[in-house]
Amino acid sequence: MPSPKAAMSSSATPAVPKLISGPEKEALEQAIQWRIAERAYSLFEASGRLNGDDLKHWLQAESEILQRGLEVRESGSWLAISGWLPDTATADVEIYLEPHRVLVRVTKSTEVGNPNSETQGLAERQVFLVQELNPEVEPTTASGSVRDQQLTLMVKKRHPVSAAARGASAGR
Repeated sequence: MPSPKAAMSSSATPAVPKLISGPEKEALEQAIQWRIAERAYSLFEASGRLNGDDLKHWLQAESEILQRGLEVRESGSWLAISGWLPDTATADVEIYLEPHRVLVRVTKSTEVGNPNSETQGLAERQVFLVQELNPEVEPTTASGSVRDQQLTLMVKKRHPVSAAARGASAGR
């Protein structure tokens, strides 16, 4: 059995969430679109299946699925992005960065079943956090950690290209 001191030090050690790109990004985007479509359809059904409110249902679903909850602070040439992820294991966190946006997917699994039955299962729920970024960032510079249920992501800001530099590169 580990000592209490060892247990405390392991929980204080930050763990690294998964930064995704390429095909994983496409799968994340599809998962988001699927969840929004499912929710929009359930809103359509709840409205009595009346046609004409497609956009209203889609926008409502999008606002419910893509949650806000990330805080962005500027620190010199870096952005610090943080968020509270209660009851979440680091392995269940995926992050995708674009120059103007960060997406975080948290997959939470909970046990389900009848207390009188031996058959149990897991229910999986996904939470999507999104934050628009201003100024632009350089996604390849990102590093992140989760410590005490707090996500911290550091990413370098892109430096604006001056008009003189744009003109020089355009003339080549």
